[in-house]
Amino acid sequence: MRPWRDAAAASARLVSERPELWLPGALAWIANVGWIPFFVAVVRPPSVAELTFLGARIVTSGAWPWNAVAIGAAAIVLVLLAFVLTAAADAVLIALIEQRPSSAGDVGRLLTVNLVAALPALLATVVVLVMLAAVAPREFNAPDPAGGPVLSTIARIIPYLALLGLATAAGAALAGVGGRLALDRRDGLAHALRLAPRVSLAAAPATHAILGFALQLVFLAFGALLLGVLWAPIGAQLAAGREIDVAIGLLLVGFVAVWLCLVLAGGALHAWSAATWSRLIAIDASSEGPEPTWKT
Repeated sequence: MRPWRDAAAASARLVSERPELWLPGALAWIANVGWIPFFVAVVRPPSVAELTFLGARIVTSGAWPWNAVAIGAAAIVLVLLAFVLTAAADAVLIALIEQRPSSAGDVGRLLTVNLVAALPALLATVVVLVMLAAVAPREFNAPDPAGGPVLSTIARIIPYLALLGLATAAGAALAGVGGRLALDRRDGLAHALRLAPRVSLAAAPATHAILGFALQLVFLAFGALLLGVLWAPIGAQLAAGREIDVAIGLLLVGFVAVWLCLVLAGGALHAWSAATWSRLIAIDASSEGPEPTWKT
């Protein structure tokens, strides 16, 4: 615990003294999970009737199943774009933290590691979607499901959602460790990917993976709650079709300002996590690939 505490405290001081780390951190945070608070606060969730109509329209369309394939392909493109932006931002961020030049090769290495580390979460997502496709039609067609069809569907797939959460946390840890190994070692990506799971299970990296993930969840929940409170009167005004008056206009300006502050704060949090990974993982760059040592 002490090595992690010392590394985390030193990283916090570093990030507070170097605000230039916040911008690449903010880009990586937005492309990764930073969009979630804004989406939760602003986007109105569809009603049960709308979900039922949408599902029926997709399935009964003459374009079925190609319309579903097109939706899936668009989602894959967006996810890949997010991975590319995250890798590029992290390459710049790590170079700034470690005070060394960055290159396109660094972006490629981080992108490869991130994609490989995301495979467990991808498989868990497929399992969740399969179970959702199996459970949702039955719940939506049930006469009176407890809590409504949406809540009853979620309740039935909670174990699979928990599996997705664990896979996501494990993938984030592997990406954090594997990325540093891929950048600091010059003996190939394959060796870095093989070594990453073992390094991730060491005390200091495992502590950072768990506590960093928990801190990220708390910050996301706080951001979603804050933006939701600010957006509620604005959304009500827009939903009613009324013109935006001075009071709502000021609220809108405040909402944008708070959102930008959250983006920078999320960037600082991401930079702190990246700096902590760099401090925890000290790699000897010899060709023999010795075991890592932990900086304190």
